[in-house]
Amino acid sequence: MIPTRLHGLIDYGVAAMLGGLATSRSLPPPVRGILATAGAYHTGYSVLTDYEAGLRPRLTMRQHLGLDAIGGAALLGAGLLMRRQPSEARALLIGLGLTELAVVALSDDRPAAGPLLLASEAPPGYPPLDLPKRVAEDVFIVDSLLPGPLGTELPVRMTVLRLPDGALLLHSPTRYSPALAEALAALGPIRHFVAPNIAHWTFLRDWQRAFPEATTWAAPGLRQRGQVQRSGLRLDHDLGTTPPAAWGGAIGLVTVPGGLGFHEVALFHAATRTLILTDLVLNLEAARLPALLRPLARLFGSTAPDGMPPPYLRAVIRLRRRDAVRAAEQLLALLPERVIFAHGQWFARDGAAALRHSLRWLL
Repeated sequence: MIPTRLHGLIDYGVAAMLGGLATSRSLPPPVRGILATAGAYHTGYSVLTDYEAGLRPRLTMRQHLGLDAIGGAALLGAGLLMRRQPSEARALLIGLGLTELAVVALSDDRPAAGPLLLASEAPPGYPPLDLPKRVAEDVFIVDSLLPGPLGTELPVRMTVLRLPDGALLLHSPTRYSPALAEALAALGPIRHFVAPNIAHWTFLRDWQRAFPEATTWAAPGLRQRGQVQRSGLRLDHDLGTTPPAAWGGAIGLVTVPGGLGFHEVALFHAATRTLILTDLVLNLEAARLPALLRPLARLFGSTAPDGMPPPYLRAVIRLRRRDAVRAAEQLLALLPERVIFAHGQWFARDGAAALRHSLRWLL
């Protein structure tokens, strides 16, 4: 018997194959239309099946096999009835239909487990969540979660620095809660927010409402983005090439540029040799990802220990490659002991070596 887990892999593989065949110009349009419809049909009810490959379980495995049988019979019937089409195309439809009916006959109708594609082996984040955790003297992190694709949750991280005057700087603020605000206030008054790139600003409005007297510092070009302007987010100052005097001389600043208006502002806490990034490194742990997302994350090189940002961000940064390489070399010249970033397992030791490995796509 074909176990339901293997059947699920076959389902998505067949759907992808049908979709691919539907784009082949060697097949006549009527046959391509049938293949495209069949691919969408298979994907639709596979997603809704209560087995290991399901995403939104609504159908039993027996119902799924019934729909498989209908799909196989439809392909078989189309191949037999479309007598005006080339014999090779009709044979393809007949062969696909017979194969599907054979898989139905050989498949187990009792799932060994419920949906696994959205399950992870470990918690998606790094507990305890939404509470400050000390990393070094005057350096803290707050691990949290943010919505991911298909209803999943992904890890996200804020870094908190205590400045020489005792005030706190929140780099890439995560979701706000009164309990988190109270825990941070016990470390010092919250006086500065940093929106370090075009993606990490969406939680800022809640923090600004709670701490209206705090100053918000923005990555270059962030205020020009339409989404930011429509949100009504207040951006007090744009960051330049030198750190603001209000930060008390405790933090260095390096901006990594890219095309399409992208900039990522990196901070360096010299006293503890801690480098703070956002998306320049993405070091997701496979066990904390849903099974559905793991192959894609590995393909992107974004799982530990590879630590590369996704291909689209690499492409954007390469649009200003010369300037980006110069900025990356500045980061490495700082010889950071630890490197903290927004997503995944941060580098707690040997930061410079780990960072060089993650930036190999650029250097």
